Amino acid sequence: MKIYWILTAAALIFGGGCASQNTILVKGISASKGHRTNSEKSALTGHPVLKNATGQISSLGSASGIELVGFDEPQDDQDKQDNQLDQEMQNEDSKSEQVLPELLPIESANAFASGSRYTLLVIEQIALENNPTLAAARAAICKASGLKQQVGTLPNPTLGYFGQQLADQGTSQNGLFLEREFVRGDKLRLNREILSHTMAAQQRELEAQQFRVLTDVRIRFYEAIAAQQTLEATRSMQSTAKRGIEIANQRKKAEEGSQIEVLQSETLSSEISLLVERAEIAFRAAWRDLAAIAGIPDSVPTHLEGDFIKPTESQDWEAVFLQIAQQSPELSVARALVCEKAAMLQRQRVQAIPNITGQLGAGYDNATDSGMINIQVSAPIPRNNKNLGNISAAQADYRQAVENTRRIEQSIKSRLARVVQDLESSLATVKKYEDQIIPQSVKSLELSEVAYKSGELDFLQVLILRRGYFESTLRSIEAKSQLSQAAAKIDGLLLTGGLDSPQDYTMGDGIREASFGGQ
Repeated sequence: MKIYWILTAAALIFGGGCASQNTILVKGISASKGHRTNSEKSALTGHPVLKNATGQISSLGSASGIELVGFDEPQDDQDKQDNQLDQEMQNEDSKSEQVLPELLPIESANAFASGSRYTLLVIEQIALENNPTLAAARAAICKASGLKQQVGTLPNPTLGYFGQQLADQGTSQNGLFLEREFVRGDKLRLNREILSHTMAAQQRELEAQQFRVLTDVRIRFYEAIAAQQTLEATRSMQSTAKRGIEIANQRKKAEEGSQIEVLQSETLSSEISLLVERAEIAFRAAWRDLAAIAGIPDSVPTHLEGDFIKPTESQDWEAVFLQIAQQSPELSVARALVCEKAAMLQRQRVQAIPNITGQLGAGYDNATDSGMINIQVSAPIPRNNKNLGNISAAQADYRQAVENTRRIEQSIKSRLARVVQDLESSLATVKKYEDQIIPQSVKSLELSEVAYKSGELDFLQVLILRRGYFESTLRSIEAKSQLSQAAAKIDGLLLTGGLDSPQDYTMGDGIREASFGGQ
């Protein structure tokens, strides 16, 4: 009989009242899962840009199976040129013959004797696979998924025992009770809706972090390319300066030159040697910076395979801004947070709706030798606490989220203006050097060689012209590097900071704490 009353009470309180929830906690989430991607190339840089079917930027998956391109042994042009110079010296017919050091090309292939070549694409793949911030961003998505499941879970029922008049022999009452809290106001659905927007924000944050990583990799790559080309050009000029000392000594022995020419040649060679040392230091530093951003384990500087971005015509920057604003995951995060705060405001407005607690007990009364059933129903009265403070705070949070979206839009405009300034300035510089300054310098060198052989130009003037050509080449390399870096920033939607910790938007709303009580 006692068992009958207990089972009857359980059927009354739980019959048909609890619908099971089949929410599954996802162990690993990829922001690109379920997205069909189309590969396009940026108009500025030619880098691939992935978009999903809706035109939004899709996440770039990590790469595996990366292979390094083998580095072929370069041909030693230096030895050939030295042998040619020696042959010319042996074939001198008279001491009065004037000899000019041969003009070396600035681009030298002998900067690195061995090792493996890294292309930009290979380094990008390594970075997407090894960068720890991307793993942290994926973990934040999993965290949001787990919280979304938890906050929508019904509260657990309570099973207990009660006993009364236990000290009176023969009159005690014993039984069991079941208690359940009925959540009203659709609170659990609103909890899940809030975390759905939070999870969307975390997915967009992962995409933004991938752009930050790739942009930083590209910027460091072009910095390293500039350092590498500067080192190659400086080493080439160093070889020319050393041969200039030899020619100056030969002219002095032939009583055609003076000690001043020898000293000037040695001074130039010493200055170029110092520039070589500084260029080597700069390249090692640029390589270490690139390796740290990409997570490359090699500590020894390795030859980089690639070049700068080719100059393009100026674009409609207002259209570029609209494209960035449409595709920016940074703005997508802000808009998802606006939806989250709107859902939170709605959730706070129903918080004051009281939940109902029902209790049903069944037992046996020894005094009357009969069964008994106890029923209790309770609910808080929202008389003093109507949750008005939390509602006001949620309204303020919503307003902040809306204004933050506007702030990000203005921030994108500001950043774009600065990058466009750098890009157009560098573009003008590169075109000026490629179209006028470098060709003019080369022509001047060719004419100076003819004038020197005909005795119209002295040796020191030739050295000055060669140094001017060398310095113009270095400035051209610097301008190309700045142009490529500015274009990479625009291609990366103006997102930088590949080693900055990604944002975690699951903290601070109190939903996680409320989930323990089903609220």
